[in-house]
Amino acid sequence: MNENNSNDLQTIITQVIEEMKSEQGDKFDINRINLAEMERRTGMTRAQLRRLKKNDFQITPHALTGRKADTTIISGYTGVIDDLLKKGVSNSEVILERIQEQGFQGSLTTVKRYIQSHKYLIPPKRQTVAPQGNRGRRYSSDAGESYQMDWGFVNVDTGDGTSYKVACFAMICETVSSFV
Repeated sequence: MNENNSNDLQTIITQVIEEMKSEQGDKFDINRINLAEMERRTGMTRAQLRRLKKNDFQITPHALTGRKADTTIISGYTGVIDDLLKKGVSNSEVILERIQEQGFQGSLTTVKRYIQSHKYLIPPKRQTVAPQGNRGRRYSSDAGESYQMDWGFVNVDTGDGTSYKVACFAMICETVSSFV
């Protein structure tokens, strides 16, 4: 049992049984296992080991595992909490104060658990963007005094079926008197 430091109960029990089986050899019988020795090796009580022996030393989940109560201490206040969450109030202490005014006797942890499981009700935070102002400069000039220029690459096809790229420059004389 010293090789494995796992705290998985089923692993510990299986390992102890295997150790006892290797020590006793052919005389080992799972139905006549020494519960006092197993208690010493596992640290479990004999009552727990007797219960496990009835289940062939297999760990089974508790019978009420996964069940939830139909009504809880917070059940009568869920509508108020949901409304606050929908309005963006997600501070558990503020919500606790509001529902305590209506008679809630539960704890802050109960409210926090409810908020955690109902986060989908909280609206997304809006991101405020700083105003960026005018991005262009407005100026005016007389007709023929300003130009617009650009350049780029153009594919040129020749008469014999080949093509090649050429850099082009374009400059236009503006007749409009203002730009943005």
